[in-house]
Amino acid sequence: MKKIILFFIIFLLFSLISCQVEKPKVQIEPIVEKYLSAWNGGSLDSLDSITSENFEIRYNPTFEPLTGRDALKNYIIQTRKVFPDFIVSGKEILVLSDTALVAVWEVTGTYTDPENPNIVLPKTSSPGFSVIFFSGNKLTGEWIAFSDLSWYKGMGYELTMPKKK
Repeated sequence: MKKIILFFIIFLLFSLISCQVEKPKVQIEPIVEKYLSAWNGGSLDSLDSITSENFEIRYNPTFEPLTGRDALKNYIIQTRKVFPDFIVSGKEILVLSDTALVAVWEVTGTYTDPENPNIVLPKTSSPGFSVIFFSGNKLTGEWIAFSDLSWYKGMGYELTMPKKK
């Protein structure tokens, strides 16, 4: 939870002190759109032309890095395996500098157990944001933050107080 708060504070600080520069936004926005398309069921091969070989992805709750384009592709494959209708809807892109941007989005998806297709949980959604790093015309990394609680609650999970011992 502390890491999510830290990233939110960083996001706000960058938003307050940064000026959007139109040239980097115009250049990087089509690349980000291709990236979102791969997440939304498009060709993973398209990632070869828009991501660096050493692409690093981090996501909550641990933010432990997965490094390499193949790790990114595998993460997308595994996500779409259990959420076959997984969709990332981009809401806004804020260019922070000539090497970083923030993408604000919402994800939706329906959990389906790949080993038991009869287990299907309600469709869920969660708002979130990513800090996406780039160099030139290549994406070099992404830090993903979203509300785990709203995601799981949407699937029917409940948060309960621990029992007193």
